Amino acid sequence: MNSQELIKLNNEKREMLNEENEKYYEDMLVYLRLSFLKSEQETEELLNELLDHLLEAQEEGKEFTEVFGDNPKQYANELLGEIPKSMTKERFNLFLLGSFSFFASVLIFNGLIDTIMYYIFGKGSPMDEIFLGTAIVKSTLSLFIAFFFLFVITEYLKWSTFKDLNKYLDFFYLWLISVFSIGVFFIPIYFMPNFGESFEVPVYSYLILGLMLGLIVYSIFKFNGKSKKA
Repeated sequence: MNSQELIKLNNEKREMLNEENEKYYEDMLVYLRLSFLKSEQETEELLNELLDHLLEAQEEGKEFTEVFGDNPKQYANELLGEIPKSMTKERFNLFLLGSFSFFASVLIFNGLIDTIMYYIFGKGSPMDEIFLGTAIVKSTLSLFIAFFFLFVITEYLKWSTFKDLNKYLDFFYLWLISVFSIGVFFIPIYFMPNFGESFEVPVYSYLILGLMLGLIVYSIFKFNGKSKKA
Protein backbone atom coordinates (compact mmCIF):
# COMPACT_ATOMS: atom_id res chain seq x y z
CA MET A 1 0.00 0.00 0.00
CA ASN A 2 1.23 3.51 -0.76
CA SER A 3 1.28 6.31 1.81
CA GLN A 4 -2.07 7.82 0.73
CA GLU A 5 -3.83 4.47 1.04
CA LEU A 6 -2.24 3.94 4.45
CA ILE A 7 -3.47 7.36 5.61
CA LYS A 8 -7.02 6.52 4.49
CA LEU A 9 -6.87 3.14 6.25
CA ASN A 10 -5.53 4.80 9.39
CA ASN A 11 -8.41 7.29 9.42
CA GLU A 12 -10.93 4.45 9.21
CA LYS A 13 -9.37 2.27 11.91
CA ARG A 14 -8.80 5.20 14.27
CA GLU A 15 -12.56 5.53 14.74
CA MET A 16 -12.49 2.25 16.70
CA LEU A 17 -10.35 3.75 19.48
CA ASN A 18 -11.92 4.85 22.73
CA GLU A 19 -11.68 8.53 23.72
CA GLU A 20 -8.59 8.23 25.93
CA ASN A 21 -6.60 6.03 23.54
CA GLU A 22 -7.60 8.21 20.58
CA LYS A 23 -6.27 11.33 22.30
CA TYR A 24 -2.87 9.77 22.99
CA TYR A 25 -2.64 8.13 19.57
CA GLU A 26 -3.52 11.31 17.69
CA ASP A 27 -0.78 13.14 19.59
CA MET A 28 1.62 10.40 18.50
CA LEU A 29 0.34 10.68 14.93
CA VAL A 30 0.80 14.47 14.82
CA TYR A 31 4.27 14.23 16.36
CA LEU A 32 5.51 11.64 13.86
CA ARG A 33 3.90 13.21 10.78
CA LEU A 34 5.39 16.62 11.57
CA SER A 35 8.88 15.16 11.11
CA PHE A 36 9.00 16.16 7.45
CA LEU A 37 12.53 14.88 6.82
CA LYS A 38 11.48 11.29 7.53
CA SER A 39 10.20 8.91 4.87
CA GLU A 40 6.45 9.39 4.51
CA GLN A 41 5.91 5.77 3.47
CA GLU A 42 7.85 4.37 6.44
CA THR A 43 6.11 6.78 8.83
CA GLU A 44 2.62 5.76 7.70
CA GLU A 45 3.49 2.06 7.86
CA LEU A 46 4.74 2.52 11.42
CA LEU A 47 1.65 4.51 12.44
CA ASN A 48 -0.60 1.73 11.17
CA GLU A 49 1.42 -0.90 13.03
CA LEU A 50 1.11 1.13 16.23
CA LEU A 51 -2.63 1.52 15.67
CA ASP A 52 -3.12 -2.22 15.14
CA HIS A 53 -1.13 -2.94 18.29
CA LEU A 54 -3.17 -0.41 20.28
CA LEU A 55 -6.50 -1.77 18.99
CA GLU A 56 -5.51 -5.28 20.04
CA ALA A 57 -4.50 -4.01 23.48
CA GLN A 58 -7.75 -2.06 23.76
CA GLU A 59 -9.74 -5.26 23.23
CA GLU A 60 -7.88 -6.66 26.23
CA GLY A 61 -8.92 -3.65 28.31
CA LYS A 62 -5.55 -1.89 28.21
CA GLU A 63 -4.89 1.84 27.84
CA PHE A 64 -2.30 3.63 25.67
CA THR A 65 0.16 4.22 28.52
CA GLU A 66 0.05 0.54 29.47
CA VAL A 67 1.16 -0.37 25.96
CA PHE A 68 3.62 2.40 25.08
CA GLY A 69 4.75 3.61 28.51
CA ASP A 70 4.23 6.70 30.65
CA ASN A 71 6.48 8.90 28.50
CA PRO A 72 4.93 8.76 25.00
CA LYS A 73 7.06 11.63 23.65
CA GLN A 74 10.27 9.80 24.53
CA TYR A 75 8.87 6.68 22.89
CA ALA A 76 7.94 8.73 19.81
CA ASN A 77 11.51 10.05 19.58
CA GLU A 78 12.82 6.50 19.77
CA LEU A 79 10.51 5.54 16.91
CA LEU A 80 11.69 8.52 14.86
CA GLY A 81 15.25 7.28 15.26
CA GLU A 82 14.23 4.05 13.53
CA ILE A 83 12.48 5.71 10.57
CA PRO A 84 14.83 6.34 7.62
CA LYS A 85 15.16 9.85 6.26
CA SER A 86 13.40 10.74 3.04
CA MET A 87 15.38 10.67 -0.20
CA THR A 88 17.15 13.86 -1.30
CA LYS A 89 14.85 13.95 -4.34
CA GLU A 90 11.77 13.81 -2.09
CA ARG A 91 13.10 16.67 0.06
CA PHE A 92 13.84 18.76 -3.03
CA ASN A 93 10.34 18.11 -4.39
CA LEU A 94 8.85 19.11 -1.04
CA PHE A 95 10.88 22.33 -1.02
CA LEU A 96 9.91 23.05 -4.63
CA LEU A 97 6.22 22.47 -3.96
CA GLY A 98 6.36 24.63 -0.85
CA SER A 99 8.11 27.44 -2.72
CA PHE A 100 5.73 27.37 -5.69
CA SER A 101 2.70 27.22 -3.39
CA PHE A 102 3.95 30.20 -1.39
CA PHE A 103 4.66 32.38 -4.43
CA ALA A 104 1.39 31.33 -6.10
CA SER A 105 -0.57 32.37 -3.00
CA VAL A 106 1.23 35.73 -2.71
CA LEU A 107 0.86 36.54 -6.42
CA ILE A 108 -2.82 35.57 -6.55
CA PHE A 109 -3.61 37.58 -3.41
CA ASN A 110 -1.73 40.70 -4.55
CA GLY A 111 -2.94 40.44 -8.13
CA LEU A 112 -6.55 39.95 -7.08
CA ILE A 113 -6.53 42.87 -4.64
CA ASP A 114 -4.79 45.29 -7.04
CA THR A 115 -6.99 44.26 -9.98
CA ILE A 116 -10.22 44.64 -8.01
CA MET A 117 -9.14 47.96 -6.50
CA TYR A 118 -8.33 49.49 -9.89
CA TYR A 119 -10.85 47.96 -12.29
CA ILE A 120 -13.84 47.93 -9.91
CA PHE A 121 -13.20 50.77 -7.44
CA GLY A 122 -10.94 52.96 -9.59
CA LYS A 123 -8.21 53.05 -6.97
CA GLY A 124 -4.49 52.64 -7.60
CA SER A 125 -2.84 52.20 -10.99
CA PRO A 126 -3.23 49.70 -13.86
CA MET A 127 0.56 49.31 -14.00
CA ASP A 128 3.07 48.40 -11.32
CA GLU A 129 6.76 49.33 -11.44
CA ILE A 130 9.13 46.49 -10.56
CA PHE A 131 12.76 47.01 -9.57
CA LEU A 132 14.60 43.81 -10.46
CA GLY A 133 17.16 43.90 -7.64
CA THR A 134 14.56 44.70 -5.00
CA ALA A 135 12.19 42.03 -6.33
CA ILE A 136 14.86 39.30 -6.15
CA VAL A 137 15.94 40.21 -2.61
CA LYS A 138 12.35 40.57 -1.37
CA SER A 139 11.34 37.24 -2.92
CA THR A 140 14.32 35.42 -1.39
CA LEU A 141 13.78 37.02 2.00
CA SER A 142 10.04 36.33 1.90
CA LEU A 143 10.60 32.65 1.10
CA PHE A 144 13.15 32.28 3.89
CA ILE A 145 10.83 33.90 6.44
CA ALA A 146 7.88 31.77 5.26
CA PHE A 147 9.85 28.55 5.78
CA PHE A 148 11.13 29.84 9.12
CA PHE A 149 7.54 30.57 10.16
CA LEU A 150 6.54 27.04 9.11
CA PHE A 151 9.45 25.60 11.11
CA VAL A 152 8.50 27.57 14.25
CA ILE A 153 4.84 26.54 14.02
CA THR A 154 5.83 22.91 13.44
CA GLU A 155 8.16 22.88 16.44
CA TYR A 156 5.49 24.49 18.60
CA LEU A 157 2.90 21.90 17.56
CA LYS A 158 5.36 19.09 18.31
CA TRP A 159 6.14 20.65 21.68
CA SER A 160 2.43 20.95 22.54
CA THR A 161 1.70 17.25 21.88
CA PHE A 162 1.18 15.00 24.90
CA LYS A 163 0.49 18.12 26.99
CA ASP A 164 -2.82 19.04 28.59
CA LEU A 165 -2.74 22.71 27.60
CA ASN A 166 -5.44 25.27 28.13
CA LYS A 167 -7.11 25.83 24.74
CA TYR A 168 -7.25 29.60 25.18
CA LEU A 169 -3.61 29.75 26.24
CA ASP A 170 -2.65 27.51 23.35
CA PHE A 171 -4.47 29.84 20.94
CA PHE A 172 -2.76 32.86 22.49
CA TYR A 173 0.69 31.30 21.99
CA LEU A 174 -0.08 30.55 18.34
CA TRP A 175 -1.44 34.07 17.84
CA LEU A 176 1.69 35.55 19.41
CA ILE A 177 3.97 33.47 17.18
CA SER A 178 1.94 34.44 14.10
CA VAL A 179 1.98 38.18 14.89
CA PHE A 180 5.72 38.12 15.54
CA SER A 181 6.45 36.19 12.34
CA ILE A 182 4.23 38.45 10.23
CA GLY A 183 5.96 41.49 11.74
CA VAL A 184 9.36 40.05 10.92
CA PHE A 185 8.04 39.31 7.44
CA PHE A 186 6.80 42.81 6.62
CA ILE A 187 9.19 45.19 8.39
CA PRO A 188 12.35 44.55 6.30
CA ILE A 189 10.32 44.36 3.09
CA TYR A 190 8.45 47.59 3.79
CA PHE A 191 11.60 49.60 4.50
CA MET A 192 13.77 48.11 1.73
CA PRO A 193 14.86 50.74 -0.84
CA ASN A 194 14.29 50.17 -4.55
CA PHE A 195 17.33 49.27 -6.66
CA GLY A 196 18.19 47.57 -9.95
CA GLU A 197 16.69 47.81 -13.43
CA SER A 198 13.02 48.76 -13.46
CA PHE A 199 10.11 47.89 -15.74
CA GLU A 200 6.33 48.09 -15.60
CA VAL A 201 3.77 45.27 -15.73
CA PRO A 202 -0.06 45.27 -15.61
CA VAL A 203 -1.38 44.60 -12.10
CA TYR A 204 -3.44 41.65 -13.38
CA SER A 205 -0.23 39.93 -14.56
CA TYR A 206 0.44 38.94 -10.93
CA LEU A 207 -2.89 37.13 -10.86
CA ILE A 208 -2.15 35.33 -14.14
CA LEU A 209 1.33 34.29 -13.01
CA GLY A 210 -0.02 33.13 -9.64
CA LEU A 211 -2.68 31.00 -11.31
CA MET A 212 -0.05 29.48 -13.61
CA LEU A 213 2.14 28.57 -10.62
CA GLY A 214 -0.92 27.17 -8.84
CA LEU A 215 -1.66 25.00 -11.87
CA ILE A 216 1.93 23.72 -11.84
CA VAL A 217 1.62 22.82 -8.14
CA TYR A 218 -1.68 21.04 -8.79
CA SER A 219 -0.17 19.11 -11.71
CA ILE A 220 2.80 18.01 -9.59
CA PHE A 221 0.47 16.82 -6.82
CA LYS A 222 -1.59 14.85 -9.34
CA PHE A 223 1.53 13.36 -10.93
CA ASN A 224 2.98 12.36 -7.55
CA GLY A 225 -0.33 10.79 -6.58
CA LYS A 226 -0.40 8.68 -9.74
CA SER A 227 3.27 7.71 -9.30
CA LYS A 228 2.59 6.43 -5.77
CA LYS A 229 -0.34 4.35 -6.98
CA ALA A 230 1.71 2.81 -9.79
